[in-house]
Amino acid sequence: MSDGRGIRLTPAGRQLGDHAVRICRQLELAEQDLSVELPRSGRSTVSVATFATAAEHLIPAVVDHVGPDAGFRISLAELAADLAIPGIISGEYDIALIRTFEPTSFTRPATTVAKVIATEPLDIVARPPEGRDRVTLGTLAAAPWISGPVGSTLAAAIESTCRTIGGFTPNVVHRVSDAAVIIALAERRLGVGFLPRLATQSAPEHLIHAAPGGVSRSIMAVCLPQSLEHPPVNEVWQALDSLDDPAPRSVA
Repeated sequence: MSDGRGIRLTPAGRQLGDHAVRICRQLELAEQDLSVELPRSGRSTVSVATFATAAEHLIPAVVDHVGPDAGFRISLAELAADLAIPGIISGEYDIALIRTFEPTSFTRPATTVAKVIATEPLDIVARPPEGRDRVTLGTLAAAPWISGPVGSTLAAAIESTCRTIGGFTPNVVHRVSDAAVIIALAERRLGVGFLPRLATQSAPEHLIHAAPGGVSRSIMAVCLPQSLEHPPVNEVWQALDSLDDPAPRSVA
């Protein structure tokens, strides 16, 4: 209200002002408390774009390496490479784990840094013919094949391997990338395919056979150089170097 000499607060206005002062003070106290808990970089979360197999078998080892007292947590998002890499460029994610299958290759953007953190063979997933205990690529030329989605790096690797090493073009009946589905189809003799060693760890032994020609999958970590200036991101990046390659499995 005005008394002719200026503006004077009403009792309600003075009460509101007192509340505002107390709220600001509480915010200051909250910021002081959080500054003790959060890392000095100001980051409490390191966001990682990944794929299912890496999330299951590799990320837990990174979490163990970093330890429970790191002062930050790791947040995961399951994404294909064509979505993960733009997320890295935009800063939505700190680190991306990308799978790349030989003989196909992955070309990273020049603005990023990348490193291979694991390499694993691809195994044939198929039930042996009746009366036999082994499977070779040559015996599968007439079989119904399980390949990855059209245009995927998995599909390119499978189909290229069949042509260049097996000497045949696979009759692709199923296009799926989920390991559990591929294993289930193979168990029922509905198809044969390839899976990386990490994905076959829990599969029945009679389904898993060594693939010829050293066909393999590499797992790469991709990041922006400036992101590595933040200690939590750099700590996770370094922890990725501590990972062992997939444990060897006795494969016929």
